Amino acid sequence: MHNFGTLLLSTSLALAAEPALTIYNQNFAVVRETIPLVLRAGPNSVRFAGATAYVEPESVILRDPSGRVALQILEQNYRADPVSSELLLSLYEGKTLDFLVQNAGQTQIVAGKIVRSGYAARRGQTPQFQGPGMPPGQPIIEVEGKLRFQLPGMPLFPALGDDTIVQPVMDWIIQSAAAAKLDAELCYITGGMNWESDYNLISPGTGDALEVIGWVTIENQSGKTFENTRIKLMAGDVSKLQPRYADRFRAGGAVGGVIGGVPGGVPPVTEKTFDEYHLYTLPRAATLHDRETKQVEFLRAAGVKSKLLYVYD
Repeated sequence: MHNFGTLLLSTSLALAAEPALTIYNQNFAVVRETIPLVLRAGPNSVRFAGATAYVEPESVILRDPSGRVALQILEQNYRADPVSSELLLSLYEGKTLDFLVQNAGQTQIVAGKIVRSGYAARRGQTPQFQGPGMPPGQPIIEVEGKLRFQLPGMPLFPALGDDTIVQPVMDWIIQSAAAAKLDAELCYITGGMNWESDYNLISPGTGDALEVIGWVTIENQSGKTFENTRIKLMAGDVSKLQPRYADRFRAGGAVGGVIGGVPGGVPPVTEKTFDEYHLYTLPRAATLHDRETKQVEFLRAAGVKSKLLYVYD
């Protein structure tokens, strides 16, 4: 029988280096972060409790960036269904639970049998607890011999088991050739992240010079908050070959010289172009909270030449 060393990483993430995100405008991102590992020779049981809720498990890469320590993940178990009242309710289907009911200022305990919890969790989708009129996700509770298509009150659950999780985790069995202490690099692809660009044009009452302001809107629905993260934005379709990408930032590139010409002006976002893709780097680290939409100004230009056209239809 193997004697595994055990390491819990959820309390060690404060020591990790700044994470990095490359967000594609196709609702996914590549996450790269550094995590501290203390391994002994042989197999080690490691739990990483800082993953998103939409990890593509087959994309996970764990390595020593210095190349000194050879790591091998013998086994990986990804769990993205954290404990919730809906999940616990599904675990008690066919059993009887107590419900706390408040009525007219009075509180009472009502026993109900969970005929159907109405909970459904599918990979790549947020687990939902559907309400009335939305079968089959509708709960069915038997109270005093009668069926109810809603919860009679707040369910009261027994204590949690040792194997329950409160956030998505990856459990690894890592093989190390020798005892080592290192900062390992973890990379993976996750869904639930997207970005897009928007432009505002300010036209003066007279003259043909415009002021252009551009915003990058970043949406984080991944189930994780990224603290002080270096962010890059990739524009382009990575799923199929197409003619050269008609980049919507092309106009921004045209006024890039104007930005540089503004006294004291510094481009807030740098751009690299390769093949049909464009990579934009935000100049400073930012925090992306879960369920947050963040906007960053990436372009501001004054004195942009324009031509006024009148179209008669």
